[in-house]
Parts: sequence; C-alpha cells; structure tokens
Amino acid sequence: MEIQRIDGYTDPRFPLEVLYQHGAFLVDGAPWSFRVISDHEAVVSGEGLTRGALAEAAEDFRFYAEHITKFYDEAGSCLLELPPVERWEADIDGLQPSQFSVDREKCAAVGHFIHSAADIVVPVTRLEDGSLCVMDGHTRLYEAWRRGITAAMIFEVSGWNTLGDFVAEARKRGIYHIRDMALYSPEEQKEKWHDWCDAYFAARREEEEKDRRSDT
Repeated sequence: MEIQRIDGYTDPRFPLEVLYQHGAFLVDGAPWSFRVISDHEAVVSGEGLTRGALAEAAEDFRFYAEHITKFYDEAGSCLLELPPVERWEADIDGLQPSQFSVDREKCAAVGHFIHSAADIVVPVTRLEDGSLCVMDGHTRLYEAWRRGITAAMIFEVSGWNTLGDFVAEARKRGIYHIRDMALYSPEEQKEKWHDWCDAYFAARREEEEKDRRSDT
C-alpha cells in the first residue's frame, strides 16, 4: 500500500478542516481524510476504506499523531482501537524546543482548532538534564503561546540519536522556551530551518561515509 501525506492547505480533494489538522493522505492514490474530533479520536473517510487498510494507514497518520488511538467511520462505527497513550498537562513555558523557528502560514492553519490546552497534544522526551524536550508540535505550541494559552497536553516518547545536536544548536541560539523561536514566512522557514536540517543531515552522511571508508 502506497501512503502519502498532503502537507499543503489548498488541495480541493479535502475539507479545509482536515488540511488544517494535517490529516489529509493519499492511500494508493485515493484521498483519505483523518478528521480529529477529540484528544484521542478521529473520523476516517476515503475510497477503499476497510479495517485492514486502515490499520496500515493509521500507522502513517500516527507517526505525526501518536495520541490518536480510536478511529471511526462517518457512521460512528469504531473501525480501529489501539491502547491509550498516557498524557498529562504541562506548562508550555517549561518545554525545551528542538527546532529554531516556525512557519507563519502553518501557525494560521493550526489556529483554526486551538482553543485550550486540550487541543494541543504533543510528544516530548526527557533530556539528560531532566528537562522535557518537544519532539513535534512546535507550531501548535507557538500559536497557543501567542493566544495566551499557558499549558498543553504532553506524552513521553524516546528521543532520536541526533536530538542532542538539535537542542545544543537551539540553546546556542538562545532558544530555551517556545516563545524564543522565530516566526518566519514559509520562504524564510525553508531557508532558516529546512535548509539547515538538510545541510546537517548531509554533513552527518558524509561523516558516516568517511568513517566507513576508514574502517575498510
């Protein structure tokens, strides 16, 4: 099964609500919508939707939204239920970012569904110094902070092996809190953040290749 996530906000195949939530996917070319309706539930619709196909597609969706564990069809029948993910409320100001900036356009999009702490559920991991680091959801947290929301729901996951480098670079830039991140246009975000990530991973691959050659 081929699964592709749609990242934009103008695809006419999907409702705006789904695009704003980043719940738009193509499953073997057919549009599938994952519409989040609570902090752990989503309604799924799409051509060829079956319980078996959903089990596979839900894995891709939950890569970005692991806290969603119950999936329904439009008639309200539960198609898939997974073990619940434990989450708790935390102060946004106490969370360490692992990126440097957010996209103004994406902030506007997520702002359509952010009204309280219950609307923001993000994964975090615990650093060696005991602080909690955000793994995903920086845009939602930043928009919540801009709206005066002081708390979010979090759940703990394992960190990536490159996380230390990202946090070190963020702190070198004076980024210790969500409010410290810059707010950029989509073009600036690509240049300042995405291009930095591309260069970082290219340098890591080059270094790993050098290490492999030296070992032979």
